[in-house]
Amino acid sequence: MMRSSRLLVVLLLVGLAGVTDAKAVAVSPRENLEKAVVYLRTVAYNPDLKLCREAPRVATNIYWIASDNLLVFKALEPYDSKLSSRIRSRLVEIAKTYNLPVSADGVPLSLRYDVVMRDDETLEIPPRDITHITLQNGSYLLRYDVANGTNRFEDWREYADLLLLVALSNHNRGDHDNAVGNFTLAADMWDGMGLRDKAYRLPYGEGQAQGTENAYATYKIGLLLYVSGKLGVRLSFEQDVVDRIWLMQNQTSGGIFTHITPDGSRGDSDTNTETTAFVIMGMTSIQNRIPEFPSSALVILILGVVLTVSMVSIQSLRHARAKRLKAA
Repeated sequence: MMRSSRLLVVLLLVGLAGVTDAKAVAVSPRENLEKAVVYLRTVAYNPDLKLCREAPRVATNIYWIASDNLLVFKALEPYDSKLSSRIRSRLVEIAKTYNLPVSADGVPLSLRYDVVMRDDETLEIPPRDITHITLQNGSYLLRYDVANGTNRFEDWREYADLLLLVALSNHNRGDHDNAVGNFTLAADMWDGMGLRDKAYRLPYGEGQAQGTENAYATYKIGLLLYVSGKLGVRLSFEQDVVDRIWLMQNQTSGGIFTHITPDGSRGDSDTNTETTAFVIMGMTSIQNRIPEFPSSALVILILGVVLTVSMVSIQSLRHARAKRLKAA
């Protein structure tokens, strides 16, 4: 009885470990993620400026402080800490030169993606509109987006990215219910191809999917995965999102194309820094996800272990008592 009970405990513990390990298994092929990292380190990165360009074809000489290079230094932290630190130092230097608003550690603020950059940041609701600022216009363009506009997105619940950023803001405040609620509203926009929000119905410009009236923004599904990982909430269709993302990867350069057309192609879009950084962060986030609440299978296993250990303890006590009585 004792041996069989102990064997049952061992088997339950092994099963419990298996459930836990399953949560840590990488969702995407490692080589695709490595290609995306290499893209930022080589195709996008300009060692002379210590910054990443916007895109290799349509915006090769444009460099964004926010959001591109802010996201790059965040995305590269787990994979190339030296390059990440180099870009971060350059951003701090530029912030001082141009007197940009900064966080406590001197890094420029975007007033939108700061909830991604730091776990204690929050977002104004309704979110403000973006102001586009050109800091330098010479041999290259140095630009900066900051969400300090006078107009606000009163319809923010119709945009998947804003819903996800507000969900992160809720999460950073410790408001789990609203975080999950806003995340779910964004996730419900998934139609099997992308997140069909209000922006899907707006034509894209600046060389990205020109002539395409309807297109999904690829970075939004990278952001969806990122928030899923941060909240510890797994999407039932997560693998479909991951598969869609890797279909949008340029297998030669490793970069991620910015748009998905209704037929599932990339249209005329280019790969770019922002989209690729979001995808890297999204993939990393779901790989590191720790569920806030255990699954039903995990709960059953835990209860089984507790019950079995209790039964073994009772049997041990009875056995010891019987031996004492026999000796007496």
